[in-house]
Amino acid sequence: MDAVDPFLVDDTGVWFCGADQDGKRKPPEWLCSRLAVEALTRDQDGGGWGYLLAFADPLGHVKTWAMPARMLSADGGEYRATLLNMGLRIATTPRARTRLTQYIQTRTPEKFASCTNRIGWHGRAFVLPKDTIGDDAERIVFQSDNPVENTFRVKGTADQWRERVGALCVGNSRLAFAVACAFAGPLLRPGGMESGGFHYRGDSSGGKTTALKLAASVYGGTRYLQRWRSTDNALEATAAQHSDCLLILDELAQIDPKTAGECAYMLANEQGKARVTRNGAPRARQAWRLLFLSAGEVGLSDHMAEGMKRTRTGQEVRMADIPADAGAGLGAFEDLHGMEGGSTFAKHITGQAQTVYGATGRAWLQWLTEHADTLKADIRNASNALALSMIPKNCSGQVERVGARFALVGAAGEMATVAGLTGWPAGESERAARACFNAWLAARGGIGNGEIVAMLRQVRRFLELNAEGRFAMWHRSADDQAPKTLNRAGVRRMLNEDGVPVKTNSQFGAEYGDRMPAALGESVSFEYFILTETFKVEVCQGFDHKTVARVLLDHGCLMPDKGRAFDCRPRLPGIGNTWCYRIPPAIFELDF
Repeated sequence: MDAVDPFLVDDTGVWFCGADQDGKRKPPEWLCSRLAVEALTRDQDGGGWGYLLAFADPLGHVKTWAMPARMLSADGGEYRATLLNMGLRIATTPRARTRLTQYIQTRTPEKFASCTNRIGWHGRAFVLPKDTIGDDAERIVFQSDNPVENTFRVKGTADQWRERVGALCVGNSRLAFAVACAFAGPLLRPGGMESGGFHYRGDSSGGKTTALKLAASVYGGTRYLQRWRSTDNALEATAAQHSDCLLILDELAQIDPKTAGECAYMLANEQGKARVTRNGAPRARQAWRLLFLSAGEVGLSDHMAEGMKRTRTGQEVRMADIPADAGAGLGAFEDLHGMEGGSTFAKHITGQAQTVYGATGRAWLQWLTEHADTLKADIRNASNALALSMIPKNCSGQVERVGARFALVGAAGEMATVAGLTGWPAGESERAARACFNAWLAARGGIGNGEIVAMLRQVRRFLELNAEGRFAMWHRSADDQAPKTLNRAGVRRMLNEDGVPVKTNSQFGAEYGDRMPAALGESVSFEYFILTETFKVEVCQGFDHKTVARVLLDHGCLMPDKGRAFDCRPRLPGIGNTWCYRIPPAIFELDF
């Protein structure tokens, strides 16, 4: 040790060897248990300097922490609290605490390391909270101002996981797809894919959570599986802790319906909310790129409806809603591998996932870093080929966008199979991706743009709800016995089977009404004349009214006057000549 260095480090700890005013050595003062400063850390921009500390806790377990240097400011209570919590023993006197800060700050290790506050890919290396995989060129460490829960835990081996868990996913599309999602998380960035997610929707005890637990076992134990029950701020931090991986969120019903849609947007948009510091300067936003897998008894749109919120198509595209029922009469399962009943199978496979976990994810990340040179081209070629064969032709851009995400998951599972991690036969992951994609497409209602279907459904729903109460009958406008129309939205006119308006009984000034023959009643239909402002404000609520009118016209559900783009100007009984929108009965014949 340098002669001018007053600090001494031995197996008993760190000591300060000071001298009095006469230069006489004082008895050594104990500061803390043995603590080494292994390297100086800094970020890629040359800032964010810190110290990589290493020590052993009272049980002898080696701990490392990349401590930001700024935590040495003030009295240092923040960094000491973290070290104490990790198991370092520290002297209690104020002077000893000051000496400890001095000890750390005066160390000059020869090694340097890059630091980052984000989990995930950094060049060819993959950073985890407690270690980094593939940082052979330069050591990279995770450095955070606050302690971060390490959900990437390991128990057992990758071979054990493959035999006990992976092999039982064969023949079960929902289970295999969920596990393939775990393999696909680190491939979003190399594959050039944006963040997004999937949601298993189905009845309770149908196997949804079982699929999520299996996916979680790839990277960690039960703590890896998160819950929707959190604030949006907490969800931001959780997303950042799973960047470039799979974020698993169970029980969608536990999040506030009023914020569920915004949270889905936030996760897929890869950035947290913009905030400011105490002095008004913008604070660095948390960022991530991840795949997320969710489950719940209801879908996103139904859950948002409980909070009186309308689902935007962009939200549904970002979180694809997959029916959890695989259609084999066994809930989310199709092959029980010889076991009696779905509950027995679910109990067995989840039990296995709790006894062996995490090692497969480490092995997968190691394999990816070793193949970093060809990784980008391999995953893009494989996912593009699967998407080309899986996605229907002439479909909308929204279907292509979601289909590409399904294809990435399918290709990732096949790549993990080639790496020897899944225990699946070739093609198993692709089959699972196809089955789940087709189930999503069927539940969605077609290959068109979701906004178009949403507009048509909204117009039809308005007519279904208000036909009797808010539309006056054309032929009974002069009938004193006709029901009163409150909060009128327009007028409806009866048509026969040939589309010709039904004539009135001139003697009574009324329609055929209750004296209409049954055969005629079965053949009549109605066309609707919706008043202009009602159409714009209520019928088209949330959409541009011209866009809705264009969609209606393109689908044969709008009859404008000659020379007019969308509207018409008939003489409505009881109102007179007025502009309105004429909706024929074809609106009720559309198949969504």
